[in-house]
Amino acid sequence: MNALLAQFLAEAADLLTQIDEGLLELERTPGDPELINDVFRAAHTLKGSSGLFDFPELTRLTHAAEDLLDAVRAGELPLDSGMTDDVLAAFDLIRGWLAHVTGSESLPPSAAADAAVLITRLRTPIGGEAAPEPTTVEPGRVPAWLAYVDEEWLAATAAWLRTTSSQMRFVRYVPDSGCFFRGEDPLHLIRQVPALAHLDVIEPIEWPADHDEYACLIGFVFAARAGAGEIGYLFRYVGDQIEVADLDGDAIQRYLSGETGEALKVAAPASGDDPDLVTEARAVLAAALHALTTNPTGSAHLISVANAITNAAHVLGDPVEIREPDVVTLTATVTRLLGDTPPPEEPEGPGSVDDGGQVGSRILKVDQAKVDHLMELAGELNVAKNSLPFLARAAEEEFGSRDLAQRIRDQHAGLHRIAEDLRAAVMDIRMLPLSVAFARLPRMIRDLGRRLGKDVELVVTGDDTMADKDVIEALADPLMHLVRNSLDHGVEPPGERRAAGKPATARITLDAIADGDAVLVDFADDGRGVDPARVRRTAYDKGLIGAVESRSLSDADALDLIFRPGFSTAEEISDLSGRGVGMDAVRAGVEKLGGTVTLRSEPGGGTSIRLRLPLSMAVTQVMVVSVGGQRFGIPVDLVAESVRVPAGEIGRVLHQDVVVLRGEVIPVVDLARVLEMPCRPDAAADRAIVIAGVAGQRVGLLVEQFHREVDVLLKPMEGLLAYADEFSGTALLGDGLVLLVLNLKEVLGLAARVG
Repeated sequence: MNALLAQFLAEAADLLTQIDEGLLELERTPGDPELINDVFRAAHTLKGSSGLFDFPELTRLTHAAEDLLDAVRAGELPLDSGMTDDVLAAFDLIRGWLAHVTGSESLPPSAAADAAVLITRLRTPIGGEAAPEPTTVEPGRVPAWLAYVDEEWLAATAAWLRTTSSQMRFVRYVPDSGCFFRGEDPLHLIRQVPALAHLDVIEPIEWPADHDEYACLIGFVFAARAGAGEIGYLFRYVGDQIEVADLDGDAIQRYLSGETGEALKVAAPASGDDPDLVTEARAVLAAALHALTTNPTGSAHLISVANAITNAAHVLGDPVEIREPDVVTLTATVTRLLGDTPPPEEPEGPGSVDDGGQVGSRILKVDQAKVDHLMELAGELNVAKNSLPFLARAAEEEFGSRDLAQRIRDQHAGLHRIAEDLRAAVMDIRMLPLSVAFARLPRMIRDLGRRLGKDVELVVTGDDTMADKDVIEALADPLMHLVRNSLDHGVEPPGERRAAGKPATARITLDAIADGDAVLVDFADDGRGVDPARVRRTAYDKGLIGAVESRSLSDADALDLIFRPGFSTAEEISDLSGRGVGMDAVRAGVEKLGGTVTLRSEPGGGTSIRLRLPLSMAVTQVMVVSVGGQRFGIPVDLVAESVRVPAGEIGRVLHQDVVVLRGEVIPVVDLARVLEMPCRPDAAADRAIVIAGVAGQRVGLLVEQFHREVDVLLKPMEGLLAYADEFSGTALLGDGLVLLVLNLKEVLGLAARVG
């Protein structure tokens, strides 16, 4: 993929997000002119950028949405929910197209058909296909631009037309200089002209030495025998850039004899009182004055300048008519329109730009894979740095050189500081605000609410809390399941809410806050809540629990059943719920990140769910322990404490080893037995136990020895061990040892199966 297309795709994603957020905000605060302008500018920018590539359907669809937004911006019609649906649907379709472009660098084959349906819906409120109309020369009049046509060919054509008593259609097409950025391809249009009889190119007599290669400075004059409808349809999107004259042989002959010379009239867009348009018009006039000064020759160039001046004058409310343009006339016209107002100067002050300076922060967009690779290199540097203490110990113990050992330790101290700073800097690059994960929710809540007939308000706080990009990306699916579950099961219909004394509009709150090396995300609704009795009954009916367990479960334990695979209280299966994978997917997704999920609910009072997530997944802090002569890692987030107890204090209850700590009975799992590692502990020695918290319960892990805590770069299991679920990944220690990091949830599941 070329760099320009990759940049367009990245910028388009940001623009689409901006459009979605702006439209949703407009539904809450309709008529806000600043919001409307923001959405319109984003759509306009997307349309302009798409013109750099061969995506005509994308450009036309964006153009239609832009026209509707422009009508709303001008106050011609209010933006209702139906229009918002159509605009959102259009940009959703574009988002899908861009995903296809990412893989194939082309739009899908169905793009034209899909776009046609939405274009019709978007243009209906503003009167259908609002294409600009071409300027038509009055019958019998000969336009001045006919001078660009070869006279010898004109003479032959005039004689033939007089003989056949017919007419020839002449068209002047002067593309706007920025046409390429609007998806217009002038040469492609010319090639499609049906029954083309003659073509001449209007080009500057003297090209500017420093002209912009992305600006169109040429025009076309052509003759064709095609009908007016065919020409109008072909140029339907640029009708304001063409002028059509139907001439017979007599009119052409009079022109060749010098008997006529009509005024040059240039089509101008509708004027308006938009301050932005007025500012832009004055900027165009200033640019025209500069062009007349730097390149005063060239008839085609003068026509382009005349076109720009005429358009700008119309916007300023002072229409002008320019006959045969020349430098003196055009300069005088521009000077009169500008008056004595000097061109705007750059403001002075802290934000001003001096030579070699710049305004605003410097932002460099970098491919995500490059940042990931940089993080891996920082991790490898950390591993290499950690090997120095082992080298220092070897220098002292094996070679008896304390001085060399001390020098190595000194070097390690300096390298440690640099490596930690580097890792912190890379981690800072990877950090994103949680608003990235929350961005999809307002649109999702709006669409599901309309579909289910429920009014829902989303309140978000703390969305500027930062977390690692991997956490942000993985959080999207759990949040989606929470929203679907809340709207389908938790939030009541408006009538039911009124009967319960609640506001008709439900409220979903989403709050995020940093908590040390973790991030807390609280999701809550004010719906009907969860009834523990109903949960027990449903779980029993589905065979998830037995009769004895159903009677003995506390309310808190009963609520935890909704996270069981296959649990659902929906009476019918739909595309929203009923399959029993929603809340199970939430817990599984969060625990895969190394986090936890807790739920609180009150019947009739709503439900609150807290997600506790690690701040980063790139670097994991683990506690190293020995089991069967081999070292393993346990995530520090799960470790509550480490203790040594006499062997005699480990008892047995119902075939389960247990230990009593401070009056609490804690089950003990022998890791050596579960992992099938050889272990013959001294019967008289104390037992080393790691107390860990897993799925809301405390469990003791029997190990041989405790080691230090280390920060490791965790890598996923690959090769023969890829399906060993009891391990969450591997890490390389400073002495070259490969450390297996335990997945405690799977380890405990394996222990239950082993018995």
